[in-house]
Amino acid sequence: MDLASIIGFILGVGGIIFGNFLQGSNLMQLIDPIGFVIVILGTAGATIAGNPMENLKRAMISAKEVIFFKKVDYENTISELINYAAKARKNGVLALESDIEASSDLFIKKALSLVVDGIDPHVVTEIMETELSNIEDVGDESVKIFEQAGGYSPTLGIIGAVLGLIHVMQHLNNPNRLGAGIAVAFTATLYGLAFANTILFPISSKLKINLRAKVLRNELILMGIESIQNGENPRLIEEKLKSFLNESQKRMYEEKNQGK
Repeated sequence: MDLASIIGFILGVGGIIFGNFLQGSNLMQLIDPIGFVIVILGTAGATIAGNPMENLKRAMISAKEVIFFKKVDYENTISELINYAAKARKNGVLALESDIEASSDLFIKKALSLVVDGIDPHVVTEIMETELSNIEDVGDESVKIFEQAGGYSPTLGIIGAVLGLIHVMQHLNNPNRLGAGIAVAFTATLYGLAFANTILFPISSKLKINLRAKVLRNELILMGIESIQNGENPRLIEEKLKSFLNESQKRMYEEKNQGK
């Protein structure tokens, strides 16, 4: 569970509510069902209209990764690849056939299958790079959907405010209703801006970060598989793969593999 996302959402929405409280207003003054419906349904409608249904379904499914994203474990991935390298160097790449079924990672399984089948290294690289590109493109579609929604939301908020002001203008002969009417009209703008900047844009940003982490891991795997197929020394492969890690990750990797 990603605590940073949970804390961020709470602080974002809570900051708006608390700021309103500090101004002497109460929560009920921020509640406007009409503005809420205009912003939420309008944003949803515009986003749905602009994207294929299949992409929308994937985006909704991927949204849960903002909270429940499993941290990418580069260190164990490197250790797994080094074990494959040592085994292949000792017994040949055909010895990796038993590891294909044992691995739970689809990217590794496909790459190892191609290697064990004796496919030319350049062809293996080409196939897996295409696979990697497709993974990145699919993930990027989900990111763009939330970015689009974040762009629509403030505009729908303005539309809600304009509709509210039109309603206010129809009651100019009743000055007692003008102040409250204008305040209600502008809550739609507040909803649009708040929805975009505390929910939608943070979701797209976190999905982009998570996608980059998954892509980087697959790039690491691809380099490891290429090196194994080329028969490189496991120690050299390890050094190449460690170059993907930052300093703290390298220290963690070294601590896990001391004495091996």
